[in-house]
Amino acid sequence: MLIVNYFFMPEKEIKISCLPIAGLENPYQKLMMEGIASKEDLQVRYGFDGKFFAILKTAVLQKPDVLHLDWIQKYYIRRKEWMIWLLFPLFIMEVFLVDKFTNVKLVWTLHNIIPHDLNNIGPKKWCRSFFARSCDWIRVFDEKSIHKAVAALNVTKDKFKVVPEGSYVDYYKNNTTKEAARKELFLAMDNFVYLYLGSIKPYKGIENLLLSFKRLKNERAFLIIAGKSFNDEYLKGLNIDHPRVKLHDEFVPDDQLDIYFNAADVVVLPFHSVENSGSVILAMGFKKPVIAPNMGVLQRRLNNQSDLLYSDRIEFQKIMETVSFRSDLKEKGQSNFEELKKYQWSDFSKQFAK
Repeated sequence: MLIVNYFFMPEKEIKISCLPIAGLENPYQKLMMEGIASKEDLQVRYGFDGKFFAILKTAVLQKPDVLHLDWIQKYYIRRKEWMIWLLFPLFIMEVFLVDKFTNVKLVWTLHNIIPHDLNNIGPKKWCRSFFARSCDWIRVFDEKSIHKAVAALNVTKDKFKVVPEGSYVDYYKNNTTKEAARKELFLAMDNFVYLYLGSIKPYKGIENLLLSFKRLKNERAFLIIAGKSFNDEYLKGLNIDHPRVKLHDEFVPDDQLDIYFNAADVVVLPFHSVENSGSVILAMGFKKPVIAPNMGVLQRRLNNQSDLLYSDRIEFQKIMETVSFRSDLKEKGQSNFEELKKYQWSDFSKQFAK
């Protein structure tokens, strides 16, 4: 691992601390930090962990040149509304002190302009807007996100830098054959398998996927829905009960991802909204064609298979019905895999030059 502790290294030009700490089980943050550390004049480390004053503590005690943050909602979002009202002024004060009374530059990677599970009102909106204005610059994953982010965060477009996410090809194992994967999941080789893999949440559009699948006339078609549900009421409302729908309501371990992807003929990600999608990048890394909405970052990421992108439910249904008769799915998947080579984790490091 290339992440270094710069307390024990010779002084270099730029020191970067990263928050919040997602842990080594989070491949995005691990690979992002290794990408930064790949540039010789950059040193990167985790900031101080904790939900209270971690930003201020990191700035004062570690004295980095840059403090980079990913998911800022960790510092002010709680399940109970009264706690949010209590914490948001503390977050604002903490950011204000770092911005005005230290030499630390704040940088933010904006994963979602508005977090999917949050309404963007009151303190939730104020915190994000205030933090955006306090940042030296903000990373987005696609040019098309900028216009929406400008409006939502009340900042100018020159605040943003576009740096796409790298791939996970070298992170996850991929040595399970299609035959072995199908056997593991009790599927026949002549089945046509659609796969949704990811958390089961309302914004993911799984209800549309189920409705579409249930209309299919192909009796050899199966749908796998694999991922953890965080809302029992939503899961029950999906009415998944169907003889050719396999629900795996659990977190899929890293070492089992290749079983699901290699068992599938096509991945379906019917999102209602998306700014960036690790699920898409993951599917591309396993050489899979992807049915997805024709929106945002997906238009660029999946440009080599644009005929599998849909603009409305009618197009979605048509693609779902015809995809099993296509003979070019393997080529589409390979093309997606090659597309990933355009973007490296080290690309992010270039933005920190003085």
